Amino acid sequence: MRTLLDSSALLAFYFGEPGAERVREVLAEDQGPVNISVLTAAEFWVRLRAVGAEDRFEQAWSQVREMVSDVFDVSLPVVLKAIDLRRAATSRLPYIDALIAATAAHHDAVLIHCDSHFRSIPEALLRQEPLPLR
Repeated sequence: MRTLLDSSALLAFYFGEPGAERVREVLAEDQGPVNISVLTAAEFWVRLRAVGAEDRFEQAWSQVREMVSDVFDVSLPVVLKAIDLRRAATSRLPYIDALIAATAAHHDAVLIHCDSHFRSIPEALLRQEPLPLR
């Protein structure tokens, strides 16, 4: 099974928040590739900066890259899929999160996340595994 960790799941893992243990299990399992979106790099840096740890970004990001199989770029098909997901969502879906969800859908991956707004995307459009909310 191919998975894509949303930024929220990666951050939960990095900071030891609820859901961290499940992310650790997914990274340790040999059930298929574990990937992230290129947009997660920016969200990871923003969170580190918010907690005064911006100077750790390069080292931490290098460690993240070693743990995951691939970092997926955002392409035009992903952007178009993100528009579809936002249209179908039953509650507000921030655009960066729509792009990350669309990346998972485009690559036929299960999105692992800690964000309630992903739950508003119909199951037929996105396979997902919600983690405990922060």
